[in-house]
Amino acid sequence: MEKSNAHILMKTKKIFKIILLILLTIFLTFVVLNFKIMQTKILVIYNEEQNTEDFLIISDSKFKLSYIHSVHHTPVYELFEINQENKIILNETRFSSLGVGMPTTDEGGTLINNNGEFVLKFSREFDNIYIRVSSIPQHAIEVGDKKYPLLEFAESEQRLKIYAKDKWMLLRK
Repeated sequence: MEKSNAHILMKTKKIFKIILLILLTIFLTFVVLNFKIMQTKILVIYNEEQNTEDFLIISDSKFKLSYIHSVHHTPVYELFEINQENKIILNETRFSSLGVGMPTTDEGGTLINNNGEFVLKFSREFDNIYIRVSSIPQHAIEVGDKKYPLLEFAESEQRLKIYAKDKWMLLRK
């Protein structure tokens, strides 16, 4: 009787191992067919006061900061690109009002008046961008067609440090 129970137990363990192997194969096939492991650029948004980090995937290496100018109360857009060394390059600033705190010269680039919108094209490199978050809700980081209000990352008047890095990620195909 004991020999028979031992034999049944061994068979049960063998069947369990086979079922486990089949399930693992199904899972791995699903992962391989639906996901890919790749290195991608991310923006790290570090809240210095709260000591927290958030991450945004930057699939095409481009993002935009948008804000309302504190003096003119008009929108300003800064267009950035992340290079291979994870430096943040400011390529363009767009604004609709000249005056205090806004460029009035080409600043080593090209300043164009495009039907009332001023476009300053140049190239400035940064390791980090520091931003003091404003309570004005239009202050945001835009990635592709998604807009992330800065108030999602920090309270008003808190400081954010933004930098880029590479990260290996499992992404849906």
